[in-house]
Amino acid sequence: MNYEKKPDTKAFIKIGLLAGLFFCFFFGIASTFLYDLHAALIMGPISGLIFGLFMGLMLYFFSKSKKVNDQTKLEGVNETDIVYAGASNHFIKREAVGGKLYLLNDRLVFKSHSLNIQNHTLSIQIDNINEVSFFSPLGIVKNGLQLTLKDGAIEKFVVNNRNIWKQHIEQFIQ
Repeated sequence: MNYEKKPDTKAFIKIGLLAGLFFCFFFGIASTFLYDLHAALIMGPISGLIFGLFMGLMLYFFSKSKKVNDQTKLEGVNETDIVYAGASNHFIKREAVGGKLYLLNDRLVFKSHSLNIQNHTLSIQIDNINEVSFFSPLGIVKNGLQLTLKDGAIEKFVVNNRNIWKQHIEQFIQ
């Protein structure tokens, strides 16, 4: 069995920095209108740094949560049957449902945690996958994995190490 590293510190730093930059930019603009440019130049970067650090830490502790890990654990599957697994989001309509994605020898299984609106478990048989490709959610971060099924349906996931996911899945579908 091959699991992604837990927790992926680099990913949390990257997310924290991106969140901090966005917050710095938007809070800086708001501060310019509410106060003045001088206040915005001070409050924007400081608030962005604090917000980014907060987001990175929150994601770190969330990923280590025993409750979330218990909720996303597959029942009735031997660990030796798991080829690769890791944290993931599955897009349903406009919601990125958080959970865990598992690659088994015969299927791909996504299991959500209870902190979502649309809780679900999705199982896709490997022989039903036609193509594995990439996409970038919101056109910014390159962490999207797209599966085109033989019936034409498309399933989208956000994963860490999408190249590794693609490589593992394609070894079963070719």
